Amino acid sequence: MKNITDSFLCFIYWPSAGSFGFDTDILATNLINLSVVLGVLIFFGKGVCASCLFQRIDWIQPTALFSL
Repeated sequence: MKNITDSFLCFIYWPSAGSFGFDTDILATNLINLSVVLGVLIFFGKGVCASCLFQRIDWIQPTALFSL
């Protein structure tokens, strides 16, 4: 029973989180990491998306011509 009481009492001693604010330190907010990851995804992803769309166009065009 003492362990259960101690676990609830430890919440009293935790400090409060403080106020809300913006962190302007670029390295701390990982803006560099996010920009690198997004850049790589866009650079390599556009080729994959383009090839998928061209394959879809090649698949749809013959069926669209017969429906006219």
